[in-house]
Amino acid sequence: MRPHPMIELAILGLLREQDLHGYELRRRISDLAGLKPAVSFGALYPALGRLEGAAAVKAVEAATEPAPAVPLPPTGSLAGEAAAFLARRRGPRRDRGAGPGRSGRARKVYGITDQGEQLLVELLDDPATDERSFSLKVAFCRYLTPQRRLELFERRRADLAGRLAGERTSRRTMGDRLDLYLRSLREHDHQTIQHDIAWLDGLISNERAALSGAADLEEDTTS
Repeated sequence: MRPHPMIELAILGLLREQDLHGYELRRRISDLAGLKPAVSFGALYPALGRLEGAAAVKAVEAATEPAPAVPLPPTGSLAGEAAAFLARRRGPRRDRGAGPGRSGRARKVYGITDQGEQLLVELLDDPATDERSFSLKVAFCRYLTPQRRLELFERRRADLAGRLAGERTSRRTMGDRLDLYLRSLREHDHQTIQHDIAWLDGLISNERAALSGAADLEEDTTS
């Protein structure tokens, strides 16, 4: 079921916040960290279909936007006024292939189910991660328990620390074989990893402090 796990994670995370129709989902998904460039409708709607088939999302309503009023000038005759009234009732004619938001165009609105909320947590808690999926997990990690959040950050830190050690070994092995530009790229990668580790250290420290405070509070209330 998981050809596009990142898109499905993004869908579930956004629907966990509020019900959305497909066009708004696509816009918000494309704004999320880790999902650049924009997600196409050709990827979005199959993912929605898979999630709907798995009972993780459901259609909550078909939102239809009202037709705007059609201001027509007075005609000076009873027949003309009647025609103007009917035109206002009908609204403007919708051309074939009109886009969303035109008169009378229904749009399917999606919401998350209890099963979808459980699947969201499973995707967030999946230990497999990379650069793009980790950024997306951080965007929705508030739906994890504090302990699971801490484990997510610690796994990522351990992965980066391993990469940093490997990068240092590679630099020593390559030595003078690196020209100025390759050496500059390696240095840039080195600094980026160090920066990410420092950022994660801050997140880990915050989570540990929050867990410690919660444990102290629970001990006080039970004593």
